Amino acid sequence: MAKTLEAHDKLIREIFEGSYQFEIPDYQRPYAWTTEQAGELFDDLISTMKDINLSGTSTQYFLGSVVLIKNDREPKSSVVDGQQRLSTLTILFAVLREVMPHAADDITDFLYKKGKASLGENNEYRLIAREEDADFFRANIQESGGIMQLINSTNKLEDSRLRYRENTTLLFEKAKKLSSDDLNALWKFLANDCSLVVISTPDLEAAYRIFSVLNNRGLDLAPIDIIKAQVLGHIRTSKGESSSKIYAKEWSRIESSLGRDAFGELFGHIRSIYAKQKQRATLVKEFQEHVTKQMIPTDLVDDVIKPYAEIWEFIRSAEFEATENAEIINEHLSWLNRVDFKDWVPPALVYFKRFRHKTKLLAKFVALLERLTYFLLVTKAGINERIEVYANLTKEIESINFDSEESTIQVLDLTNKQKLEFVSKLDDDIYRRLPKARMALILRLESLIRAPGVQLQNALSLEHVLPQAPTLDSIWVQWFPNEEERDTWTHRLANLVPLDRSKNSSASNYDFAKKKDAYFKGKGTASPFVLTQEVRSEPEWTPELLANRQIRLVGILKAHWNLIVMPEKAVESAS
Repeated sequence: MAKTLEAHDKLIREIFEGSYQFEIPDYQRPYAWTTEQAGELFDDLISTMKDINLSGTSTQYFLGSVVLIKNDREPKSSVVDGQQRLSTLTILFAVLREVMPHAADDITDFLYKKGKASLGENNEYRLIAREEDADFFRANIQESGGIMQLINSTNKLEDSRLRYRENTTLLFEKAKKLSSDDLNALWKFLANDCSLVVISTPDLEAAYRIFSVLNNRGLDLAPIDIIKAQVLGHIRTSKGESSSKIYAKEWSRIESSLGRDAFGELFGHIRSIYAKQKQRATLVKEFQEHVTKQMIPTDLVDDVIKPYAEIWEFIRSAEFEATENAEIINEHLSWLNRVDFKDWVPPALVYFKRFRHKTKLLAKFVALLERLTYFLLVTKAGINERIEVYANLTKEIESINFDSEESTIQVLDLTNKQKLEFVSKLDDDIYRRLPKARMALILRLESLIRAPGVQLQNALSLEHVLPQAPTLDSIWVQWFPNEEERDTWTHRLANLVPLDRSKNSSASNYDFAKKKDAYFKGKGTASPFVLTQEVRSEPEWTPELLANRQIRLVGILKAHWNLIVMPEKAVESAS
Protein backbone atom coordinates (compact mmCIF):
# COMPACT_ATOMS: atom_id res chain seq x y z
CA MET A 1 0.00 0.00 0.00
CA ALA A 2 1.40 3.42 -1.03
CA LYS A 3 2.27 5.78 1.75
CA THR A 4 0.30 9.03 1.78
CA LEU A 5 3.07 11.18 3.24
CA GLU A 6 6.79 11.02 3.93
CA ALA A 7 8.94 13.77 5.40
CA HIS A 8 12.69 13.49 5.83
CA ASP A 9 15.48 15.88 6.72
CA LYS A 10 18.00 15.32 3.91
CA LEU A 11 21.52 16.62 3.40
CA ILE A 12 22.09 18.42 0.10
CA ARG A 13 24.47 15.69 -1.05
CA GLU A 14 21.81 13.04 -0.42
CA ILE A 15 19.31 15.02 -2.46
CA PHE A 16 21.52 15.89 -5.43
CA GLU A 17 23.55 12.70 -5.78
CA GLY A 18 20.87 10.43 -7.15
CA SER A 19 18.04 9.90 -4.68
CA TYR A 20 15.86 12.42 -6.51
CA GLN A 21 15.37 13.53 -10.08
CA PHE A 22 13.40 16.74 -9.80
CA GLU A 23 11.00 17.84 -12.55
CA ILE A 24 9.28 21.22 -12.59
CA PRO A 25 5.80 20.52 -14.02
CA ASP A 26 4.26 22.68 -16.74
CA TYR A 27 1.61 24.07 -14.40
CA GLN A 28 4.24 25.78 -12.24
CA ARG A 29 4.86 29.48 -12.63
CA PRO A 30 8.15 30.65 -14.21
CA TYR A 31 11.32 30.85 -12.13
CA ALA A 32 10.94 34.19 -10.37
CA TRP A 33 13.61 34.66 -7.72
CA THR A 34 15.33 38.02 -8.10
CA THR A 35 18.95 38.92 -7.38
CA GLU A 36 17.82 40.10 -3.94
CA GLN A 37 16.63 36.61 -2.98
CA ALA A 38 19.53 34.79 -4.63
CA GLY A 39 22.01 37.15 -3.00
CA GLU A 40 20.37 36.69 0.38
CA LEU A 41 20.72 32.89 0.07
CA PHE A 42 24.43 33.18 -0.79
CA ASP A 43 25.15 35.68 2.00
CA ASP A 44 23.30 33.53 4.54
CA LEU A 45 25.35 30.48 3.53
CA ILE A 46 28.64 32.36 3.91
CA SER A 47 27.64 33.98 7.21
CA THR A 48 26.38 30.73 8.73
CA MET A 49 29.40 28.77 7.50
CA LYS A 50 31.79 31.23 9.16
CA ASP A 51 29.79 31.33 12.40
CA ILE A 52 29.80 27.52 12.61
CA ASN A 53 33.53 27.34 11.86
CA LEU A 54 34.28 29.91 14.57
CA SER A 55 32.15 28.12 17.16
CA GLY A 56 33.58 24.71 16.29
CA THR A 57 30.13 23.09 16.31
CA SER A 58 28.75 20.69 13.72
CA THR A 59 25.29 22.22 13.45
CA GLN A 60 23.40 21.69 10.20
CA TYR A 61 22.03 24.68 8.30
CA PHE A 62 18.35 24.27 7.37
CA LEU A 63 17.52 25.62 3.89
CA GLY A 64 13.77 25.11 4.07
CA SER A 65 11.42 22.50 2.67
CA VAL A 66 10.30 21.12 -0.67
CA VAL A 67 7.00 19.39 -1.44
CA LEU A 68 7.07 16.63 -4.04
CA ILE A 69 4.85 14.14 -5.77
CA LYS A 70 6.88 10.94 -5.67
CA ASN A 71 6.33 7.23 -5.31
CA ASP A 72 8.55 4.89 -3.34
CA ARG A 73 10.13 3.07 -6.26
CA GLU A 74 11.91 5.65 -8.42
CA PRO A 75 13.77 8.95 -8.05
CA LYS A 76 11.48 10.91 -10.40
CA SER A 77 9.92 13.70 -8.32
CA SER A 78 7.44 16.35 -9.45
CA VAL A 79 8.06 19.62 -7.58
CA VAL A 80 4.94 21.17 -6.07
CA ASP A 81 6.77 23.66 -3.85
CA GLY A 82 10.47 24.47 -3.87
CA GLN A 83 11.14 25.29 -7.51
CA GLN A 84 12.81 28.61 -6.70
CA ARG A 85 15.13 27.18 -4.06
CA LEU A 86 16.12 24.08 -6.04
CA SER A 87 16.77 26.09 -9.21
CA THR A 88 18.90 28.65 -7.36
CA LEU A 89 20.94 25.91 -5.65
CA THR A 90 21.53 24.34 -9.07
CA ILE A 91 22.76 27.70 -10.40
CA LEU A 92 25.08 27.98 -7.39
CA PHE A 93 26.52 24.50 -8.07
CA ALA A 94 27.24 25.54 -11.68
CA VAL A 95 28.95 28.72 -10.47
CA LEU A 96 31.12 26.80 -8.00
CA ARG A 97 32.10 24.34 -10.72
CA GLU A 98 33.23 27.27 -12.87
CA VAL A 99 35.36 28.93 -10.16
CA MET A 100 36.67 25.65 -8.68
CA PRO A 101 38.06 23.70 -11.66
CA HIS A 102 39.86 21.24 -9.35
CA ALA A 103 36.47 20.14 -7.96
CA ALA A 104 34.58 20.29 -11.25
CA ASP A 105 33.96 16.54 -11.52
CA ASP A 106 32.63 16.28 -7.97
CA ILE A 107 30.33 19.29 -8.42
CA THR A 108 29.08 18.05 -11.79
CA ASP A 109 27.65 15.01 -9.97
CA PHE A 110 25.25 17.45 -8.26
CA LEU A 111 24.11 18.71 -11.68
CA TYR A 112 23.78 15.47 -13.59
CA LYS A 113 24.84 11.84 -13.62
CA LYS A 114 27.15 11.37 -16.56
CA GLY A 115 25.92 8.86 -19.09
CA LYS A 116 28.35 6.45 -20.72
CA ALA A 117 28.45 7.71 -24.29
CA SER A 118 30.05 4.46 -25.53
CA LEU A 119 26.98 2.59 -24.30
CA GLY A 120 24.55 5.12 -25.77
CA GLU A 121 23.59 6.57 -22.38
CA ASN A 122 22.49 10.18 -21.91
CA ASN A 123 23.24 12.39 -18.94
CA GLU A 124 20.59 12.20 -16.20
CA TYR A 125 19.97 15.73 -14.95
CA ARG A 126 19.21 16.20 -11.26
CA LEU A 127 16.76 19.03 -12.02
CA ILE A 128 14.64 19.38 -15.15
CA ALA A 129 13.17 22.87 -15.54
CA ARG A 130 9.71 23.59 -16.95
CA GLU A 131 9.45 22.24 -20.47
CA GLU A 132 9.68 25.67 -22.13
CA ASP A 133 12.89 26.43 -20.14
CA ALA A 134 14.42 22.95 -19.86
CA ASP A 135 16.74 23.10 -22.90
CA PHE A 136 17.87 26.62 -22.03
CA PHE A 137 18.55 25.70 -18.39
CA ARG A 138 20.42 22.56 -19.40
CA ALA A 139 22.64 24.27 -22.00
CA ASN A 140 23.38 27.47 -20.10
CA ILE A 141 23.61 26.28 -16.51
CA GLN A 142 23.94 22.53 -16.10
CA GLU A 143 26.34 21.80 -18.97
CA SER A 144 30.03 22.59 -18.46
CA GLY A 145 30.94 26.07 -19.72
CA GLY A 146 27.31 27.07 -19.99
CA ILE A 147 27.24 29.79 -17.37
CA MET A 148 30.01 31.85 -18.99
CA GLN A 149 28.10 31.65 -22.23
CA LEU A 150 24.99 32.86 -20.37
CA ILE A 151 26.75 35.66 -18.47
CA ASN A 152 28.41 37.01 -21.62
CA SER A 153 25.28 36.72 -23.74
CA THR A 154 23.76 39.95 -25.09
CA ASN A 155 20.54 38.26 -26.21
CA LYS A 156 17.32 39.85 -25.05
CA LEU A 157 15.84 37.54 -22.42
CA GLU A 158 12.53 37.61 -20.56
CA ASP A 159 10.83 35.97 -17.58
CA SER A 160 12.60 32.82 -16.28
CA ARG A 161 15.57 33.14 -18.63
CA LEU A 162 16.28 36.71 -17.61
CA ARG A 163 16.14 35.69 -13.92
CA TYR A 164 18.53 32.78 -14.66
CA ARG A 165 21.07 35.16 -16.20
CA GLU A 166 20.75 37.85 -13.53
CA ASN A 167 21.14 35.39 -10.66
CA THR A 168 23.95 33.47 -12.37
CA THR A 169 25.86 36.73 -12.91
CA LEU A 170 25.33 37.83 -9.31
CA LEU A 171 26.39 34.51 -7.77
CA PHE A 172 29.41 34.27 -10.09
CA GLU A 173 30.59 37.77 -9.04
CA LYS A 174 30.12 36.95 -5.35
CA ALA A 175 31.94 33.60 -5.65
CA LYS A 176 34.88 35.15 -7.50
CA LYS A 177 35.49 37.46 -4.53
CA LEU A 178 36.01 34.52 -2.16
CA SER A 179 39.45 33.13 -1.43
CA SER A 180 40.33 29.61 -2.54
CA ASP A 181 40.01 28.40 1.06
CA ASP A 182 36.60 29.98 1.48
CA LEU A 183 35.40 28.45 -1.80
CA ASN A 184 36.49 24.99 -0.70
CA ALA A 185 34.88 25.52 2.69
CA LEU A 186 31.64 26.71 1.07
CA TRP A 187 31.46 23.69 -1.22
CA LYS A 188 32.00 21.25 1.66
CA PHE A 189 29.59 23.14 3.92
CA LEU A 190 26.90 23.20 1.23
CA ALA A 191 27.21 19.51 0.47
CA ASN A 192 27.73 18.09 3.96
CA ASP A 193 26.17 20.51 6.45
CA CYS A 194 23.13 21.99 4.70
CA SER A 195 19.79 20.23 4.58
CA LEU A 196 16.24 20.43 3.23
CA VAL A 197 13.11 18.82 4.60
CA VAL A 198 11.77 16.76 1.71
CA ILE A 199 8.04 16.10 1.94
CA SER A 200 6.71 13.62 -0.59
CA THR A 201 3.18 12.41 -1.28
CA PRO A 202 1.79 10.27 -4.11
CA ASP A 203 -0.86 12.67 -5.51
CA LEU A 204 -1.19 16.32 -6.44
CA GLU A 205 -4.14 17.32 -4.26
CA ALA A 206 -2.52 15.97 -1.09
CA ALA A 207 0.71 17.73 -2.02
CA TYR A 208 -1.18 20.99 -2.54
CA ARG A 209 -2.81 20.74 0.89
CA ILE A 210 0.62 20.31 2.48
CA PHE A 211 1.98 23.21 0.45
CA SER A 212 -0.92 25.44 1.56
CA VAL A 213 -0.13 24.77 5.23
CA LEU A 214 3.61 25.28 4.88
CA ASN A 215 3.49 28.30 2.60
CA ASN A 216 0.83 30.93 3.27
CA ARG A 217 2.27 33.32 0.69
CA GLY A 218 0.31 31.63 -2.09
CA LEU A 219 2.86 32.74 -4.69
CA ASP A 220 3.83 29.48 -6.33
CA LEU A 221 0.74 27.34 -6.68
CA ALA A 222 -2.99 27.94 -6.70
CA PRO A 223 -6.10 25.77 -7.25
CA ILE A 224 -6.07 26.67 -10.95
CA ASP A 225 -2.62 25.08 -11.24
CA ILE A 226 -3.91 21.81 -9.83
CA ILE A 227 -6.90 21.89 -12.17
CA LYS A 228 -4.52 22.61 -15.04
CA ALA A 229 -2.35 19.65 -14.10
CA GLN A 230 -5.39 17.35 -13.96
CA VAL A 231 -6.85 18.54 -17.27
CA LEU A 232 -3.53 18.45 -19.16
CA GLY A 233 -2.81 15.05 -17.64
CA HIS A 234 -6.09 13.69 -19.02
CA ILE A 235 -5.32 15.21 -22.43
CA ARG A 236 -1.83 13.69 -22.39
CA THR A 237 -3.31 10.27 -21.57
CA SER A 238 -6.11 10.40 -24.14
CA LYS A 239 -4.61 12.49 -26.96
CA GLY A 240 -0.87 12.18 -26.53
CA GLU A 241 2.06 14.41 -25.58
CA SER A 242 1.83 16.73 -28.60
CA SER A 243 -1.81 17.60 -27.92
CA SER A 244 -1.02 18.18 -24.27
CA LYS A 245 1.68 20.68 -25.24
CA ILE A 246 -0.70 22.53 -27.57
CA TYR A 247 -3.33 22.85 -24.85
CA ALA A 248 -0.72 23.83 -22.25
CA LYS A 249 0.32 26.75 -24.47
CA GLU A 250 -3.30 27.77 -25.03
CA TRP A 251 -3.97 27.58 -21.29
CA SER A 252 -0.95 29.81 -20.59
CA ARG A 253 -2.06 32.28 -23.28
CA ILE A 254 -5.51 32.61 -21.69
CA GLU A 255 -4.05 33.01 -18.20
CA SER A 256 -1.59 35.63 -19.41
CA SER A 257 -4.32 37.56 -21.23
CA LEU A 258 -6.64 37.68 -18.22
CA GLY A 259 -4.04 37.92 -15.50
CA ARG A 260 -3.57 35.27 -12.84
CA ASP A 261 -6.02 36.68 -10.29
CA ALA A 262 -8.85 37.16 -12.80
CA PHE A 263 -8.16 33.72 -14.27
CA GLY A 264 -8.49 32.21 -10.81
CA GLU A 265 -11.79 34.06 -10.28
CA LEU A 266 -13.08 32.68 -13.58
CA PHE A 267 -12.77 29.10 -12.33
CA GLY A 268 -14.90 29.96 -9.32
CA HIS A 269 -17.54 31.41 -11.65
CA ILE A 270 -17.45 28.35 -13.92
CA ARG A 271 -17.87 26.11 -10.87
CA SER A 272 -20.94 28.15 -9.91
CA ILE A 273 -22.41 27.80 -13.40
CA TYR A 274 -22.26 24.01 -13.18
CA ALA A 275 -22.77 23.42 -9.45
CA LYS A 276 -25.51 26.03 -8.92
CA GLN A 277 -24.95 25.96 -5.18
CA LYS A 278 -22.70 27.43 -2.53
CA GLN A 279 -19.15 26.12 -2.52
CA ARG A 280 -18.78 23.67 0.37
CA ALA A 281 -15.42 22.03 -0.36
CA THR A 282 -12.20 23.20 -2.04
CA LEU A 283 -12.45 24.71 -5.50
CA VAL A 284 -10.25 21.89 -6.82
CA LYS A 285 -12.57 19.18 -5.50
CA GLU A 286 -15.81 20.87 -6.57
CA PHE A 287 -14.52 21.84 -10.01
CA GLN A 288 -13.49 18.26 -10.58
CA GLU A 289 -16.83 16.93 -9.32
CA HIS A 290 -19.17 19.33 -11.13
CA VAL A 291 -17.16 20.25 -14.24
CA THR A 292 -14.11 18.15 -15.10
CA LYS A 293 -15.72 14.74 -14.59
CA GLN A 294 -18.64 15.68 -16.80
CA MET A 295 -16.61 16.73 -19.85
CA ILE A 296 -14.01 15.59 -22.33
CA PRO A 297 -10.85 17.53 -21.33
CA THR A 298 -10.30 19.11 -24.76
CA ASP A 299 -13.95 20.22 -24.83
CA LEU A 300 -13.52 21.74 -21.39
CA VAL A 301 -10.74 23.98 -22.71
CA ASP A 302 -12.27 24.69 -26.14
CA ASP A 303 -15.95 25.06 -25.24
CA VAL A 304 -15.88 26.27 -21.64
CA ILE A 305 -12.65 27.85 -20.41
CA LYS A 306 -11.70 29.61 -23.64
CA PRO A 307 -15.08 31.24 -24.46
CA TYR A 308 -15.87 32.11 -20.84
CA ALA A 309 -12.41 33.66 -20.42
CA GLU A 310 -13.02 35.90 -23.44
CA ILE A 311 -16.43 36.95 -22.07
CA TRP A 312 -15.09 37.44 -18.52
CA GLU A 313 -12.42 39.78 -19.89
CA PHE A 314 -14.92 42.26 -21.35
CA ILE A 315 -17.50 41.82 -18.57
CA ARG A 316 -15.03 42.77 -15.84
CA SER A 317 -13.65 45.72 -17.83
CA ALA A 318 -17.04 46.76 -19.30
CA GLU A 319 -15.53 46.77 -22.79
CA PHE A 320 -17.97 44.72 -24.84
CA GLU A 321 -17.63 45.40 -28.56
CA ALA A 322 -20.47 45.29 -31.08
CA THR A 323 -21.88 47.41 -33.90
CA GLU A 324 -25.06 48.11 -31.91
CA ASN A 325 -25.93 48.64 -28.24
CA ALA A 326 -22.35 48.24 -27.00
CA GLU A 327 -22.38 51.58 -25.15
CA ILE A 328 -25.62 50.71 -23.34
CA ILE A 329 -24.38 47.24 -22.43
CA ASN A 330 -21.07 48.54 -21.10
CA GLU A 331 -22.84 51.20 -19.05
CA HIS A 332 -24.80 48.54 -17.17
CA LEU A 333 -21.73 46.28 -16.85
CA SER A 334 -19.76 49.13 -15.30
CA TRP A 335 -22.41 49.56 -12.59
CA LEU A 336 -22.60 45.84 -11.95
CA ASN A 337 -18.85 45.85 -11.37
CA ARG A 338 -19.24 48.47 -8.62
CA VAL A 339 -21.21 46.05 -6.45
CA ASP A 340 -19.13 44.44 -3.69
CA PHE A 341 -20.13 40.86 -4.63
CA LYS A 342 -19.67 38.97 -7.89
CA ASP A 343 -22.46 36.39 -7.63
CA TRP A 344 -24.09 37.97 -10.70
CA VAL A 345 -21.19 37.00 -12.94
CA PRO A 346 -22.03 33.29 -13.61
CA PRO A 347 -25.49 33.97 -15.12
CA ALA A 348 -24.01 36.90 -17.07
CA LEU A 349 -21.32 34.61 -18.52
CA VAL A 350 -23.95 32.07 -19.56
CA TYR A 351 -26.22 34.69 -21.14
CA PHE A 352 -23.40 36.35 -23.11
CA LYS A 353 -22.16 32.96 -24.31
CA ARG A 354 -25.62 32.04 -25.61
CA PHE A 355 -26.74 35.40 -27.01
CA ARG A 356 -23.52 37.27 -27.69
CA HIS A 357 -24.57 38.37 -31.17
CA LYS A 358 -28.09 39.43 -30.15
CA THR A 359 -27.19 42.81 -28.74
CA LYS A 360 -30.80 43.97 -28.30
CA LEU A 361 -31.41 41.03 -25.96
CA LEU A 362 -28.08 41.64 -24.22
CA ALA A 363 -28.96 45.29 -23.54
CA LYS A 364 -32.31 44.31 -22.03
CA PHE A 365 -30.72 41.52 -19.98
CA VAL A 366 -27.93 43.59 -18.40
CA ALA A 367 -30.40 46.37 -17.53
CA LEU A 368 -32.60 43.90 -15.65
CA LEU A 369 -29.56 42.19 -14.13
CA GLU A 370 -28.37 45.56 -12.80
CA ARG A 371 -31.79 46.15 -11.22
CA LEU A 372 -31.89 42.68 -9.61
CA THR A 373 -28.32 43.02 -8.35
CA TYR A 374 -28.89 46.44 -6.78
CA PHE A 375 -32.12 45.16 -5.23
CA LEU A 376 -30.15 42.36 -3.53
CA LEU A 377 -27.44 44.86 -2.54
CA VAL A 378 -29.84 47.43 -1.08
CA THR A 379 -32.00 44.86 0.73
CA LYS A 380 -28.80 43.29 2.14
CA ALA A 381 -29.63 39.81 0.90
CA GLY A 382 -27.34 37.18 2.47
CA ILE A 383 -24.89 35.14 0.46
CA ASN A 384 -27.09 32.02 0.52
CA GLU A 385 -30.07 33.95 -0.81
CA ARG A 386 -27.98 35.58 -3.53
CA ILE A 387 -26.48 32.28 -4.64
CA GLU A 388 -29.94 30.71 -4.86
CA VAL A 389 -31.34 33.64 -6.86
CA TYR A 390 -28.47 33.67 -9.35
CA ALA A 391 -28.45 29.85 -9.60
CA ASN A 392 -32.14 29.94 -10.52
CA LEU A 393 -31.36 32.69 -13.02
CA THR A 394 -28.63 30.55 -14.60
CA LYS A 395 -31.03 27.60 -14.88
CA GLU A 396 -33.64 29.78 -16.55
CA ILE A 397 -31.12 31.21 -19.02
CA GLU A 398 -29.99 27.71 -19.97
CA SER A 399 -33.61 26.73 -20.72
CA ILE A 400 -34.39 29.70 -22.99
CA ASN A 401 -35.22 28.94 -26.60
CA PHE A 402 -32.23 30.31 -28.48
CA ASP A 403 -34.38 31.51 -31.40
CA SER A 404 -36.73 33.49 -29.15
CA GLU A 405 -36.40 37.26 -29.51
CA GLU A 406 -38.82 37.97 -26.66
CA SER A 407 -37.53 35.70 -23.93
CA THR A 408 -39.00 36.68 -20.57
CA ILE A 409 -36.84 35.68 -17.62
CA GLN A 410 -38.97 35.42 -14.51
CA VAL A 411 -36.11 35.63 -12.01
CA LEU A 412 -35.27 39.09 -13.35
CA ASP A 413 -38.78 40.39 -12.73
CA LEU A 414 -39.36 42.08 -9.39
CA THR A 415 -42.71 41.56 -7.69
CA ASN A 416 -44.72 44.50 -6.39
CA LYS A 417 -43.62 43.56 -2.87
CA GLN A 418 -39.95 43.57 -3.91
CA LYS A 419 -40.31 46.93 -5.66
CA LEU A 420 -41.90 48.47 -2.58
CA GLU A 421 -39.11 47.07 -0.39
CA PHE A 422 -36.47 48.38 -2.81
CA VAL A 423 -37.96 51.91 -2.80
CA SER A 424 -38.38 51.84 0.97
CA LYS A 425 -34.66 51.06 1.45
CA LEU A 426 -33.66 53.79 -1.03
CA ASP A 427 -35.81 56.29 0.88
CA ASP A 428 -34.28 55.33 4.22
CA ASP A 429 -31.01 55.99 6.05
CA ILE A 430 -28.62 54.70 3.37
CA TYR A 431 -25.43 56.05 4.92
CA ARG A 432 -25.52 54.07 8.15
CA ARG A 433 -27.62 51.09 7.06
CA LEU A 434 -26.06 50.47 3.66
CA PRO A 435 -22.31 51.12 4.02
CA LYS A 436 -21.49 48.74 1.16
CA ALA A 437 -24.08 50.28 -1.15
CA ARG A 438 -24.09 53.99 -0.41
CA MET A 439 -21.26 55.15 -2.70
CA ALA A 440 -22.51 53.04 -5.61
CA LEU A 441 -26.04 54.42 -5.16
CA ILE A 442 -24.91 58.06 -5.03
CA LEU A 443 -22.71 57.67 -8.08
CA ARG A 444 -25.45 55.79 -9.97
CA LEU A 445 -27.78 58.68 -9.23
CA GLU A 446 -25.09 61.16 -10.30
CA SER A 447 -24.73 59.35 -13.63
CA LEU A 448 -28.46 59.60 -14.27
CA ILE A 449 -28.81 63.35 -13.70
CA ARG A 450 -25.79 64.58 -15.63
CA ALA A 451 -25.79 65.35 -19.36
CA PRO A 452 -25.46 62.31 -21.66
CA GLY A 453 -21.88 61.57 -22.64
CA VAL A 454 -20.33 63.48 -19.73
CA GLN A 455 -17.75 61.23 -18.12
CA LEU A 456 -18.36 60.26 -14.51
CA GLN A 457 -15.45 60.64 -12.11
CA ASN A 458 -14.97 58.48 -9.07
CA ALA A 459 -15.65 60.09 -5.72
CA LEU A 460 -13.20 60.08 -2.87
CA SER A 461 -15.84 60.38 -0.18
CA LEU A 462 -19.45 61.17 0.61
CA GLU A 463 -20.18 64.43 2.36
CA HIS A 464 -23.15 65.18 4.60
CA VAL A 465 -24.40 68.67 3.70
CA LEU A 466 -26.29 68.86 6.98
CA PRO A 467 -23.41 67.83 9.31
CA GLN A 468 -23.59 64.73 11.46
CA ALA A 469 -22.70 66.73 14.60
CA PRO A 470 -23.59 70.42 14.17
CA THR A 471 -22.75 72.81 17.00
CA LEU A 472 -25.67 74.11 19.05
CA ASP A 473 -25.10 77.73 17.99
CA SER A 474 -24.98 76.95 14.26
CA ILE A 475 -27.49 77.79 11.53
CA TRP A 476 -28.08 74.05 11.18
CA VAL A 477 -29.77 73.83 14.57
CA GLN A 478 -31.91 76.85 13.71
CA TRP A 479 -33.08 75.11 10.53
CA PHE A 480 -33.41 71.73 12.26
CA PRO A 481 -34.35 72.52 15.87
CA ASN A 482 -35.91 69.10 16.37
CA GLU A 483 -33.07 66.64 17.00
CA GLU A 484 -35.12 63.64 15.87
CA GLU A 485 -36.01 65.32 12.58
CA ARG A 486 -32.38 66.34 12.11
CA ASP A 487 -31.24 62.76 12.61
CA THR A 488 -33.91 61.54 10.19
CA TRP A 489 -32.48 63.65 7.35
CA THR A 490 -28.76 63.53 8.06
CA HIS A 491 -28.02 60.15 6.46
CA ARG A 492 -30.57 60.02 3.66
CA LEU A 493 -30.02 60.32 -0.07
CA ALA A 494 -31.01 64.00 -0.28
CA ASN A 495 -28.33 65.10 2.20
CA LEU A 496 -25.40 63.21 0.70
CA VAL A 497 -23.11 64.51 -2.05
CA PRO A 498 -19.93 63.05 -3.58
CA LEU A 499 -16.62 64.86 -3.11
CA ASP A 500 -13.63 64.49 -5.38
CA ARG A 501 -10.02 64.48 -4.20
CA SER A 502 -9.54 68.22 -4.66
CA LYS A 503 -12.30 69.19 -2.22
CA ASN A 504 -11.74 69.68 1.49
CA SER A 505 -14.06 67.46 3.50
CA SER A 506 -12.78 69.09 6.69
CA ALA A 507 -15.46 71.70 6.00
CA SER A 508 -18.07 69.25 7.27
CA ASN A 509 -19.18 71.28 10.31
CA TYR A 510 -19.09 74.74 8.71
CA ASP A 511 -22.24 76.79 8.42
CA PHE A 512 -24.01 76.46 5.09
CA ALA A 513 -22.62 79.57 3.36
CA LYS A 514 -19.03 78.84 4.39
CA LYS A 515 -19.41 75.19 3.51
CA LYS A 516 -20.52 76.07 -0.03
CA ASP A 517 -17.40 78.19 -0.44
CA ALA A 518 -15.26 75.24 0.67
CA TYR A 519 -16.85 73.09 -2.03
CA PHE A 520 -16.65 75.75 -4.76
CA LYS A 521 -13.46 77.69 -4.32
CA GLY A 522 -12.58 80.12 -7.09
CA LYS A 523 -13.25 80.14 -10.78
CA GLY A 524 -12.97 76.84 -12.59
CA THR A 525 -12.64 74.73 -9.45
CA ALA A 526 -16.28 73.79 -8.93
CA SER A 527 -17.03 70.19 -8.05
CA PRO A 528 -17.37 67.95 -11.11
CA PHE A 529 -20.45 66.34 -9.55
CA VAL A 530 -23.89 67.69 -10.43
CA LEU A 531 -25.31 66.54 -7.10
CA THR A 532 -22.71 68.63 -5.33
CA GLN A 533 -23.10 71.64 -7.64
CA GLU A 534 -26.82 71.70 -6.87
CA VAL A 535 -26.04 72.55 -3.26
CA ARG A 536 -24.48 75.85 -4.34
CA SER A 537 -27.69 77.14 -5.91
CA GLU A 538 -29.69 76.74 -2.70
CA PRO A 539 -29.89 79.74 -0.30
CA GLU A 540 -30.92 77.50 2.60
CA TRP A 541 -30.77 73.81 3.48
CA THR A 542 -34.03 73.16 5.31
CA PRO A 543 -36.27 70.16 6.06
CA GLU A 544 -38.70 71.31 3.35
CA LEU A 545 -35.94 71.47 0.75
CA LEU A 546 -34.62 68.05 1.74
CA ALA A 547 -38.11 66.53 1.55
CA ASN A 548 -38.56 67.79 -2.02
CA ARG A 549 -35.03 66.80 -2.99
CA GLN A 550 -35.53 63.32 -1.56
CA ILE A 551 -38.72 62.78 -3.56
CA ARG A 552 -36.94 63.89 -6.74
CA LEU A 553 -33.82 61.80 -6.27
CA VAL A 554 -35.60 58.61 -5.21
CA GLY A 555 -37.94 59.18 -8.16
CA ILE A 556 -34.99 59.22 -10.57
CA LEU A 557 -33.82 55.83 -9.30
CA LYS A 558 -37.40 54.49 -9.34
CA ALA A 559 -37.75 55.50 -12.98
CA HIS A 560 -34.34 54.11 -13.94
CA TRP A 561 -34.97 50.71 -12.35
CA ASN A 562 -38.69 50.69 -13.25
CA LEU A 563 -39.86 50.34 -9.67
CA ILE A 564 -43.35 51.59 -10.39
CA VAL A 565 -45.83 49.25 -8.71
CA MET A 566 -48.32 47.77 -11.17
CA PRO A 567 -52.02 47.42 -10.23
CA GLU A 568 -52.83 43.85 -9.23
CA LYS A 569 -55.16 43.32 -12.21
CA ALA A 570 -52.44 44.47 -14.58
CA VAL A 571 -50.03 42.06 -12.93
CA GLU A 572 -52.47 39.18 -13.40
CA SER A 573 -53.06 40.00 -17.06
CA ALA A 574 -49.32 40.40 -17.69
CA SER A 575 -48.67 36.95 -16.23
